[in-house]
This record gives sequence, structure tokens and C-alpha cells, in this order.
Amino acid sequence: METAKDSGKRILLILLKSFIVHTATILSKELKMSRWGVWKILKKLEEDKLILLNQIGEGKTSTYGIKLNWDNIMTEKTLVLYLTQDALRYKRWRYDFEILEKKVEFLILYGSILYSLKEANDIDILGIAKKNKIRGINDLIFEIQKIQNKKIHSINLTNEELKQELKRKNKAFVDAIERGIVLFGQEKFVNFMRKIHEN
Repeated sequence: METAKDSGKRILLILLKSFIVHTATILSKELKMSRWGVWKILKKLEEDKLILLNQIGEGKTSTYGIKLNWDNIMTEKTLVLYLTQDALRYKRWRYDFEILEKKVEFLILYGSILYSLKEANDIDILGIAKKNKIRGINDLIFEIQKIQNKKIHSINLTNEELKQELKRKNKAFVDAIERGIVLFGQEKFVNFMRKIHEN
């Protein structure tokens, strides 16, 4: 059974990876929990200064928009820890792509491979790197492909290119971030998303 701590972790990661303003009602639907249960967890996260609750509207119909509290250094550290814990559940893929770790800012594994190894047609990865490293990444992926029985579908972009795609609300990239696993570069991913949320 999921604990309040597990639910708190899921809420923080949803807030990090999402591109909409969340409320307790929206989170309760996403987490399949009661609104009251979500609210209790939100109050604990607020008490720990990891989130901010901003009132929207007035009176009985008012609700609260929920944001990460970037002024608290522990927010960033907690998010990096949780992303790393998630990545460790995918050790096989971390091992298979470890040669890319020093080349990318961050690497996201996404798509059907996360849910069903047998049913997935390919391995989707999104690598964010400096422009001068992208060609080298493509060469390394060619080498990794030799030991994979599924086709690797790799998209490699710079920080700025990904920002532009997210501004355009490109569904493929939004889904990769919201549903994917950050295999490497968790700190840089958190920093990237912080800048997205602050703009």
C-alpha cells in the first residue's frame, strides 16, 4: 500500500514535470486519491516548505494553485533524490546507456519500453546535450544499437531546442518529460525544469 511519503514524492514529481497549474482536485484525479487525502499531504509538503499554496478566487469557491518552492534549497535536493530513486528502478537501461552519461546534460527514457519490454517496438530516448557533443552521441548510439534487439529511437537536442519545442507545446516532448524516466543528469534536469517554471 502506498504511504503518505510515497504520495508526497509522486506529487512533487508531478509538479516538477508538469506544464499546468495543479490544484488538489486535479492531483486527486491523477493520483486516484480522495481530495481530502491529497490535501493532507499538500499541507505536510507546505509545512516542510517544499511547495507553495496560492489561493485562486475568493470565499467558498476558492481553490489553491500548487507550486514548487524554489526558494527552499531542499526542494531541489529532494527532487534530485526522487528522480534518482526512480532511475534506479531501470538499472538495465542505465547500464545499456551508461556510455552516454558523461556526454549528455540529461537523458530521458520514455515511451512503451517503460511499460512492456515485450510489446514495445523500439527504445525511445531523449538526450539533451551541448551542440558540439550531439554528433558524438549519435555515434555512440550507433554502437549501443549493435547489442540491442529493438531499434533505438533517439532524439538529441540542445537545451534551447528543447525549450522551443516545449514552448510550442509539442506533445511528443511534453509526454517524454511528464511520463519519462530521467536516467542520467537528474540535477541538470531539475535545473532545466526550474527555468521552464520560472518563465
